[in-house]
Amino acid sequence: MKAYYENIEFWHLITLPIYFIFIYFILLLMAKQVLLRDYKFINLHFLALLLFYLAIGLIDFKVKLIPYFPDTNLFTKILETGVTPSNQSVGVKIGYKFLAIPVYILSLKSIFNYFLFNIFFFQLGLIFLAAAFNKTYDITDVWVQRFFLILASFVPSIVVYSFTPLRESYFVLAIGLFFYGMTFKHKLNFLLMLGIVLAGILRIQLLLYFFIIIGLQYVSEVKLNRKVVFILIVLAFPILFFGLNLLSTIILKIPISPESLSLFRNVQRMNYFESGVTYPEVFWNNWLDVIFDFPGLFFQFLLAPFPVIIFIPFWTKLAYFADGLYFLFILFLCVIPFSQLKNYGIWIVYIVIYVGMSAFFEFHLLGAVRHRLPATLLLISLAAQSLAYYLPSYKWIFKY
Repeated sequence: MKAYYENIEFWHLITLPIYFIFIYFILLLMAKQVLLRDYKFINLHFLALLLFYLAIGLIDFKVKLIPYFPDTNLFTKILETGVTPSNQSVGVKIGYKFLAIPVYILSLKSIFNYFLFNIFFFQLGLIFLAAAFNKTYDITDVWVQRFFLILASFVPSIVVYSFTPLRESYFVLAIGLFFYGMTFKHKLNFLLMLGIVLAGILRIQLLLYFFIIIGLQYVSEVKLNRKVVFILIVLAFPILFFGLNLLSTIILKIPISPESLSLFRNVQRMNYFESGVTYPEVFWNNWLDVIFDFPGLFFQFLLAPFPVIIFIPFWTKLAYFADGLYFLFILFLCVIPFSQLKNYGIWIVYIVIYVGMSAFFEFHLLGAVRHRLPATLLLISLAAQSLAYYLPSYKWIFKY
C-alpha cells in the first residue's frame, strides 16, 4: 500500500462529501467570475470532472491505478511530520512546507481531502489560464474556453499529479495567476504578484521565466515600428544580457555562460545517473557549441519521453508514455490551422521561451515530462482555438 494510504481512517471517508461540495461551489464561483458567461456548461463540467476524479481516487485506493513516484515518500513524510530534511531545495523547505502543510491541516489530515484540494488548485490554475487567453486575444466564443477546460482536464500529468502529494498543482496555480495578472493594464497587480511569489517559493527557476515574459510584454506594447523595435533590442542586447545574467546568478546561482550551463547539467545528471533515464552529457566550451546543440535539446524536451523511449520498456512507464501521446495529440491540433498561428504570435513566443529555457537545464527524461506541463497547458489554448475554429459542425455533441 502507498505510504499516504497507510493511515486512512473511516471518518476521512465521511468528511469527503463535505469537502467535495465545498470545492465544487468554490470552483463555480471563481469560474463564473473570470471566464466568459457560460453558466450551464461550467456547472456541468466541474461536477462531471470532480466525479470523474473522485472515481479515479477511490479506484487507486484499491488497485493502485496512479504510479508511485520516487519523491512521494519524502513529501508524504513532510506532510505527516512537518519536518523538512535540511538537504532539500528552497522550493521544498519553504514553498512546499508552508503551502502544503496548512492545506493538509485544513483537510483534517485526510489524504483524500488533500487530494481534493490538489484538484482544486489544478483547476483554479486552468480557470485563470483560460481567462488569460480570452483576455489576451479578446475571445468571445465560449467554445474556446470549453475546449480548453475539457482538454486540460484530461492531461495525463494533471490526472496523475492530482493524486500524489507533490508540488505540481501549486505550479499550475502560480502560472495561471501570473498569466491572468499579465492581462491587466497595471502589471503590478495582486494576482500577478501572487503568481510570482508562489513561483519564487516553489520553483525558483520559474522566476527568471516570469521576468523575461514581463519584459517581453512591455516591448510588445511599445507603439513603434517593428524595425525600430528590432534595432532598439539589438542595441539594448548587452544590457539585457547583463540583467538576465545577474538575475540567473542571483536566482538560480548559475551565470549564463556555456561552461556553467554545461557544468550544471552534467553535475545534476551524475546525481541521478543510477535512475537510468538521464540525458547524455554536454560539452559546451563556447556559444557556438550551445547553438549547435540547442535544436536537439529543444525538441528532446518538447517531445519527451519519445526521443529515447526505445531504451525504456514503455509499459513500465505508462503514465509518461500516455502524457507523451497526449502531448502529440495537442501538438497536432495546434498545427492544423497553420495559417492562423500568426495571429497568436506572442502566445507562441511564451511557449518557445519556456521550452528553450527548460531544455538548457533539463537532464532527466522523466523529469522533462513533469516540467513540460506549463508548455502543454499554453499549447492547449491554441488547440482549443483550433477546435473552435475548425469543428463547428461537431458542436451538437456538447449540447444539453
